[in-house]
Amino acid sequence: MELVGFLAGLGIGLGLLAWSARQFNYRLEQIIRTLPRDYYQSTLSPLSRLTQLTHQLQEELQHHEQERLGWQDILYRSPIGYLQVNDADNLYWINQQACNLLKLRFQSWEALPNRLLLEVVRSIELDQLINQVRTGQQGQKIDWTMHLSDWSQGKPLRAYGIPLPKGHVGIFIEDRTEAKNLAEDRDRWTSDVAHELKTPLTSIRLMVETLEHQMSGQHQTRIERLLQEVIRLSDLVKDLLELSRITFHQAQTLKRQAVNVPSLIHKAWLNLEPLAQQRNLSLFYQGLEEFTLDVDKNRLYRVFLNLLDNAIKYSPVDQPIIVQVEVAQSAADVDQWLCIDIIDTGSGFPAEALPHIFKRFYRSDPSRVRGHTPRTEAVDINPHTALDPAPASLLLSELDHGASSALPALGGSGLGLAIAQQIILAHQGSIQARNHPQTGGAWLRVQLPCP
Repeated sequence: MELVGFLAGLGIGLGLLAWSARQFNYRLEQIIRTLPRDYYQSTLSPLSRLTQLTHQLQEELQHHEQERLGWQDILYRSPIGYLQVNDADNLYWINQQACNLLKLRFQSWEALPNRLLLEVVRSIELDQLINQVRTGQQGQKIDWTMHLSDWSQGKPLRAYGIPLPKGHVGIFIEDRTEAKNLAEDRDRWTSDVAHELKTPLTSIRLMVETLEHQMSGQHQTRIERLLQEVIRLSDLVKDLLELSRITFHQAQTLKRQAVNVPSLIHKAWLNLEPLAQQRNLSLFYQGLEEFTLDVDKNRLYRVFLNLLDNAIKYSPVDQPIIVQVEVAQSAADVDQWLCIDIIDTGSGFPAEALPHIFKRFYRSDPSRVRGHTPRTEAVDINPHTALDPAPASLLLSELDHGASSALPALGGSGLGLAIAQQIILAHQGSIQARNHPQTGGAWLRVQLPCP
């Protein structure tokens, strides 16, 4: 009897075990069916297929881990600095070169605790770059000078920020000391050459001017052409010397005084108006009529001459040149800037030329090169949004007519925008070039800090 009961219990147990096995295999089969077809079409049992898959996944994980360590080692040994922050702006990873550039006393990235970037790297610029990348979700670049107590001078650096998954931001950092030194050597060499050319060109000009009164006929025409070329070279030397003085001395060369900036803009236009009238170009002015800043009057006047002269050269016939002046607030709502927009209706800048507009002697495509005839199709401007011409009273007020005569003459040296940029930088301002979305022409924006 006991044997019968034991066999009955054993049968029931085996039945339950078989039922559980079938249920387990059924569930495994359902799971495996969610995997690639190679797995659920196999002749192996579900458990064998799952075991095979587990081994394969383990091998893939090991392979990916080896790849990750390999890339990490490449980044760690890279000659370019690299660091990464997480979504909380904590320093997540940094390589040896970044430690060297930022003067961090760590032998390995593993020695760094998970701390805020600003606690490890005292750089507001990097923090701002990270915020810009995270906000815009696109790559950003900054140039700045890293100042530390053990350096007599700041170290020029450039950083590229890129957005990464999970709110992380990666930053590549490179040392720009060598590039800066090369640029300074180039500028000094150019300045030295200009100084050496100034005296002989002056002598040649005096001789040519003397010969001009002694020649006649065909020789007279040749002497006039020769004099024009000598004057062009002299103006080029003057521009190079001016650019050198501003570049190397910056704010020390400025002679600041209280200046009504809108009045200075109108004065520059009045000087260039005869050129504009040859092609029936008009000035449309909008914005402040009175705004005083402490600036170098002559140098800022040179900026407006250069920018308006460029707009006149490349504007189609019978079209306006637009000037807008307003006070704008900074993004952080802390600082105020006087914003000056000069917009023409010409062919604009090629996209590939925009990063190089302010480089010395840079020439873009023929539509922006001296002597090229701009396009002639008209651009309509809504009369309700058109800018009012400057009143004659403002044009003639507070103008120092002696200042313009002391300035170098304009004229196609290829240095106008480079000089304008250096003058604005010396005033702690900024200048940007782009194409206006409505007119399609060049759009130059000057920003000067307000007190």
